[in-house]
Amino acid sequence: MLQILENFFLKGEPTYKKTISVVGSEAETAKHYQVISGVSVTSISKNISLNTRVISGNVLTGTNVGNNGFLGYYENMFTLIPEGDYYEFFGWAMPGFNKLSLSRTFWSWLTPNREYKVDTNYHGELRNFVVTGQYEKVFPWDIMPQQLIKSMVVKDYDLMEKLGILEVAEEDFALCEFVCTSKIELQEIVRQSINDFMKEMV
Repeated sequence: MLQILENFFLKGEPTYKKTISVVGSEAETAKHYQVISGVSVTSISKNISLNTRVISGNVLTGTNVGNNGFLGYYENMFTLIPEGDYYEFFGWAMPGFNKLSLSRTFWSWLTPNREYKVDTNYHGELRNFVVTGQYEKVFPWDIMPQQLIKSMVVKDYDLMEKLGILEVAEEDFALCEFVCTSKIELQEIVRQSINDFMKEMV
């Protein structure tokens, strides 16, 4: 976006070229490309397997665009990661040496500096909303994210305002969603709650 505006004001003509990156564990080589805005992922990376999630944007807040997808207007990267479309029988009962975990649920905590190839598997299903204290460890602002999300779920607009709904955006909860024990889609809840709150205030 900045490149487009810079070229327009300096040269007086619009340009639709931009520099983007292709990243992720499934990318053949992580590198930069100069492309036209809205480029297809297949014109950059030819050998994308069917078991690859193609994301327009970053891995936490981007959009799944599929193996023939296009880059979003405001995005500057494609992220390619493995699909997690496999079932784990008694996965919760296994030692989990190869599983990334923020808590000490799995034995992988014994090797804290290990690198992981993270995929899209939830490693479980939607669960009850439990209080774990994990959100506070990764949340960027000095507010109470767990209590704020709970107020959003019950649509308590007065409490939302007191807890700081006007100070956040859905992207702020991206890491909370990643570490969420309950597998709740927090960013969707936050966006819907902000929209509802604005309607209530009109």
